Amino acid sequence: MSGFLSKIFPISVPLSRPLVPDGTTRICVSGFGFSHHTGRARAVATAIAESYPEKYETWFYFDTRGFRPTFLVNIKVEIITSDDSLSNESEKNLIDLMSSPFCWFEETTTDGTKKMTPIGGRDCLCDWAVKTFDENDTKNETILSLCKSEPDRSWKELKFDNTTPGTTKSTVE
Repeated sequence: MSGFLSKIFPISVPLSRPLVPDGTTRICVSGFGFSHHTGRARAVATAIAESYPEKYETWFYFDTRGFRPTFLVNIKVEIITSDDSLSNESEKNLIDLMSSPFCWFEETTTDGTKKMTPIGGRDCLCDWAVKTFDENDTKNETILSLCKSEPDRSWKELKFDNTTPGTTKSTVE
């Protein structure tokens, strides 16, 4: 049966994540390709990058079959090995996390290496956004309205645009 499923629903290969341009934070969202929480996290990340294109870019990987366990395990190992400042508790929480979506930030350090910061699920991404973006600035209305409400199980949020790789330049031009 799995051979049949693989032909109908092949597992996609994630696009590369090159170093982030200086002064920019990449918001990465990965998860199932059919999920209201994942769709909302994608919408939040997109709203942030559209409101602050000089500060944020996005990278997405959505694949209902490929996300868990393979991609999720691999990205968590990459985060743990790239960040020796994670506490034992943070590392354990990261290892235990199995939900969709999984979000993290990427930045380039002053020595030219990639810094990866785990965020967690949609709720954690929204908590960060509510703390980060001023509610008195009209530029943040879309971001905060997405963060302050629970995603419904409407077709729009369940079946979101899962084909867009985000705003990251993933290939050499």
